[in-house]
Amino acid sequence: MSSQKLRVAILDDFEQLAETVPAYGKLKQRADVTLLRKRLDSSENIVAALRDFDALLLMRERTFFSDKEYAHLPKLKFIAQTGRTTKHLDLANATRHGVAIVGTPADNGMSTMELTIALILALLRKIPQVNFRMREEVWPAIAGNTLAGKTVGVFGFGRIGKEVARIMKAFGETRVLAYSPSLTPERAAEVGSESTSFETLLQESDIITVHIQSNAQTRGIIGENEFAMMKRGALLVNTARGPIVSEPAMINGLKSGKLGGVGLDVYDIEPLPMDHPLRRFDNAILMSHRGYATVEILSKRYDEAINNLVDYIDGKPLKLLNPDVTPKNR
Repeated sequence: MSSQKLRVAILDDFEQLAETVPAYGKLKQRADVTLLRKRLDSSENIVAALRDFDALLLMRERTFFSDKEYAHLPKLKFIAQTGRTTKHLDLANATRHGVAIVGTPADNGMSTMELTIALILALLRKIPQVNFRMREEVWPAIAGNTLAGKTVGVFGFGRIGKEVARIMKAFGETRVLAYSPSLTPERAAEVGSESTSFETLLQESDIITVHIQSNAQTRGIIGENEFAMMKRGALLVNTARGPIVSEPAMINGLKSGKLGGVGLDVYDIEPLPMDHPLRRFDNAILMSHRGYATVEILSKRYDEAINNLVDYIDGKPLKLLNPDVTPKNR
């Protein structure tokens, strides 16, 4: 290995937590580290900002790489990814260009579950509206709704959806409907929920919360026809992925009153454009993809990813996400 220090860029640390974790000091001793907190929102900006770096640390899927970027980053040898997601990394082309990639353990989804519950309660009790009006009038008379006695539809019953269903049953007299393509009645019943068809879930739920995996089959799966099946005034929460729900159909539902409100953490385009129509609805609670973004989780993932960078620099073996890669010389 060359005695010259590797140049390392830590991208997208918008929360300014990377340099607070214990492993950061070890990395600074071994590498020339640059923190890049400006969003690289185009291929040209990615290449211009990163052309001189040997290694990168990425926070989740905030920056996307493809053959085009790898081809213009000949010095890039190694990426330390937080989490296990790789859709934004184009592993095949990373491997072809000799870029080794390592991840950290996946999140357990509990922080996203917590945010989902918070959005449901905030929508029902109209917390944002009351909070805003408290700055404008003495004692706002805005009546919310209780969760007790409502029917909650959980669309997607993986680790997050199942936990949401379990928590929902803790509220008095709450009925929980669940749908996933492979869900069995027995598995749904483990947390007190009922396995139903997708149509029944749409028709009978007062609140629908989305946790299905995003893929070609689920893109736009909640659209105009599905909104038409819902109860008038139903609430929709999406902390999964934006494209699962048709944004134009959702906006039409808000305009018509078919939807009583939405709680969103994900969108078709992120960051959400400032002139996006969703920003104009006071019954739309909008989050900036905060499901996983807690101090505890981000700090832990940064520490793990930085330790992977330290091990790479020290020549220690790593479990790569693209084990077939022929790494470039360090």
